[in-house]
Amino acid sequence: MNESFSPKDLAKMAMCLAVISVSAYIAFPLPFTPAMVVASTAAMCLTAFVLTPKQTFITLVAYLILGGVAGLPILPGGTGGLGRLLGPTGGFYFAWVVAYTLVSVFKGHNNDFKRYSLAGIIISLPVVYAGGLVSMILVLDIGIEAALVQAVLPFIFGDVVKCLLAAFLGVRVNKALVN
Repeated sequence: MNESFSPKDLAKMAMCLAVISVSAYIAFPLPFTPAMVVASTAAMCLTAFVLTPKQTFITLVAYLILGGVAGLPILPGGTGGLGRLLGPTGGFYFAWVVAYTLVSVFKGHNNDFKRYSLAGIIISLPVVYAGGLVSMILVLDIGIEAALVQAVLPFIFGDVVKCLLAAFLGVRVNKALVN
C-alpha cells in the first residue's frame, strides 16, 4: 500500500522534529548517572499525540539519523554522533522510537487528556526505562540494582509530569489543528 503524506502532514512532522531537536537543549545532568533530565521526552510524547503512529515513527527515526548518524547536535544536551547511540544512554534513544510510536497507536481517536495521559505514562515509561536499563547494564557493566538507580528511579516523577504536560498540550494542539 503506497501511502503518501500531504503537505500538512509533512509540515506537522517537520515541526515536531524541530520541537524535539530544540527541546533537547533543555537538559541538565545528574551527578550519579550518565543520563540527563531532558525536555525532549515531553516533546516526543507530544509528537505521539499530534501525529499518526507511522508519522511518529518516521519523525523519531529521522531524529536519530540526524542526531546519531549525521552527528547534528540535537541529542540531549546539544550532543550528537554515533557514540551517543552506542553509549550507556543509547538504549533510551532506540526505546524512544518504540515507546512513542506505541503511545501514538494507543492514544485512541478522541482528543482526550485522560487517555493521552494514561497512554503516555503506562506505555512510554516502561518501554523507555527498559531500553535505558539494558544499555546501562551492557555498556557500564553494572548490575540491575545500580542500573535502576541510574536509569529509572531518579526520573519517574519528572517523566510522569512530562507525560501530563504533553497530554495537556496535545489536546490543545489537536484542537487548534482541526480549526
